[in-house]
Amino acid sequence: MMAGMGGWRGATRRVSAVYFALALGGILGALWVAHRFHLGAAATAASLLPTLAPLFLSWVTFRSGAEHAAEQPLEEIAEHLAQAVRNQWETEVLVRRVNDPYPMTVRWRAAPDDLVESWPLLQATAGDWPGELGSVPEEWANSPAELEGSGAEITRVFTERVPTQRLLVLGGPGAGKTVLLSRLVLGLLHRRMTSAAGPHTSAVPVLFPLATWNPTRQDLYAWMAERLASDYPTLAEPAPKRYGQIDRARGLLGRRLILPVLDGFDEIPTPLRAAALSAINEALPMGHPVVLSSRVGEYREVLYPHFGLPARLAGAAGIELRPLDAEDVAAYLRRDAGAGGYATDRWGPVAAQLGTATPLGEALRTPLMLFLARAIYNPRPGESSHGLPSPGELCDTSRFSTRVAVERHLFSAFIAAAYRSHPRYPCPWTPQQAQRTFVFLARYLHRVHNATPDLAWWQLRRAVRRSIPAMVTQAMCLFLSVVFMAIGFIIAPDADNRIWALLVGPILGVFAGIILAVPGWLAFDEEPRRPASGMRWAPNWPGAALAVATTVLLVAPARLPLASAATVGLGVCIAFGLGVTSADTAVAVGPVALWARDRRVFWTLTLGVAASAGLGPWILLVLSGADAAGQAAVLAGALWLGLTIAFTRTAWGSFSAAKFHLASRHRIPRNLMAFLADAHQHRGVLRQVGAVYQFRHIDLQRHLARAGDDG
Repeated sequence: MMAGMGGWRGATRRVSAVYFALALGGILGALWVAHRFHLGAAATAASLLPTLAPLFLSWVTFRSGAEHAAEQPLEEIAEHLAQAVRNQWETEVLVRRVNDPYPMTVRWRAAPDDLVESWPLLQATAGDWPGELGSVPEEWANSPAELEGSGAEITRVFTERVPTQRLLVLGGPGAGKTVLLSRLVLGLLHRRMTSAAGPHTSAVPVLFPLATWNPTRQDLYAWMAERLASDYPTLAEPAPKRYGQIDRARGLLGRRLILPVLDGFDEIPTPLRAAALSAINEALPMGHPVVLSSRVGEYREVLYPHFGLPARLAGAAGIELRPLDAEDVAAYLRRDAGAGGYATDRWGPVAAQLGTATPLGEALRTPLMLFLARAIYNPRPGESSHGLPSPGELCDTSRFSTRVAVERHLFSAFIAAAYRSHPRYPCPWTPQQAQRTFVFLARYLHRVHNATPDLAWWQLRRAVRRSIPAMVTQAMCLFLSVVFMAIGFIIAPDADNRIWALLVGPILGVFAGIILAVPGWLAFDEEPRRPASGMRWAPNWPGAALAVATTVLLVAPARLPLASAATVGLGVCIAFGLGVTSADTAVAVGPVALWARDRRVFWTLTLGVAASAGLGPWILLVLSGADAAGQAAVLAGALWLGLTIAFTRTAWGSFSAAKFHLASRHRIPRNLMAFLADAHQHRGVLRQVGAVYQFRHIDLQRHLARAGDDG
């Protein structure tokens, strides 16, 4: 019933919007007919007056649909969010080929006792307050040893065996922490959907990468709300009025409808980690389920600091991921190579060293290194193993004398392997082009964004120097100065006027160049704008004041009729009331979809402002018989105003300007979004986290950044 009603309301809004557009078109058509056939003002007004009531009705209907969407209960919004998170991670698991050829078993044991709370204390603490997921004491583990498990058991461990439902997931670099957390998120969503008590009784698990959080600038709730609004744009909309003046993201967090799964504590800068743990404990006190992942050494340093006070995740049990079993690794690599034959036999020398203390045996103990090895040395579907490098080269201790040397080689060879020719997914970029692009992007993230993993397309402007807009403006002023001087010199009737043309031309050129360059300056403003997903109109005082001033000036000095002046003023008011908003549906918006929406909003806003501000004056000029030059000047000015406002309210303009500049210097491909989407969907180099891309692993990003520095 709810879905049907939502569909009916959506259809009603679409019909009302179409009717509104048709009514406006009819009004403009009536004005043209009046001018063409010299109809009187009374006849024209009589034909237009009956359209006002249905025009108002269509506008009210459209607005009522938006108001209903704003009054959705938070529990209903949480349901949409749960489905979006599930779709997001199911797609990501498929793209990352986590289950191809089969899921690699990740095992864990209880974390060292000195890193977690004592078990009796956890049991006593959990007995003082009810858990959020409905666990019962009879299901709690009797000791930390009972937390041991593997694979899909992580959901049961968290919901049933951990008394406090606060879990610390520890592991080494590339041990599979993020993959395990994604499995936990999907498991919790499945449990939530099949719960006998109904889905509304439990929170929605959402994975938050901690690398972008600075605890000294934002508290955890503010940062999580910002992240939710970025990944799921509808959560940036205002919450129902009964919850106060907050957005939906803060409303969900405040009512504990979000279960935070915090990934990558070790990626927070070292000086901020103790403050981060304190902030987590403050924002998520006892009784609030939470999951936190970290590398072992980095967490131990916070718990046992050389200076300052120790910090730990309060009330948390812990597990530690174990290295992969040698037999499992050998079987996995051979199975991925195919069912027997030459490709499988090539792994024989490698299998002999797995599980040993050799550099190769030490390196191939994590899911990350296993993924890199299979990508480099195993053929993909439809590809022959002949011509591929032999995995036996990894056994050469003269080339790879340490574990680090093996890992660096795998990182270095990965990009070329991901971009080798493939019959199923033809690649328009060479391995060299891909390597150059990824090195630039990794260095950009490290130098400009303090090594954050989030590659957000709307922030690419920061990769361009602030001097670029000034250089463009200077070039435009010089070009227009020459043009104006040439035109003046040609049309001047005598020598004296030609001298004036040579003097006035540069002045006009500089003035016009600065005016026309305003959108470019706005594109490179200090703070990149967030992407837009839709349009809205709301009255504002500056627009209303400008509309009144325009009307008065046209009535008094220009002596236009009041109706004509008011028409122009109304257009100005509409133009300055146009703005942008986020999406109407609670879905995870991927980077490409968000980019496409923002681009559409950019051009829609440009044309909307141009039509609103320029249509009235243009109609007046047409009705008064003005020449074509005057009409063209009005339309050109309106289009310039539309571009200027679109640059100030969307992100596509600044992104396109930065992309054009960087592509002209061969830093990135011209079609950057297609390149990034291909790197995520077909190459396995990037992963998608909400509205941003990230390198598949932070260590890959760091390796590429160092490669750029070395180069």
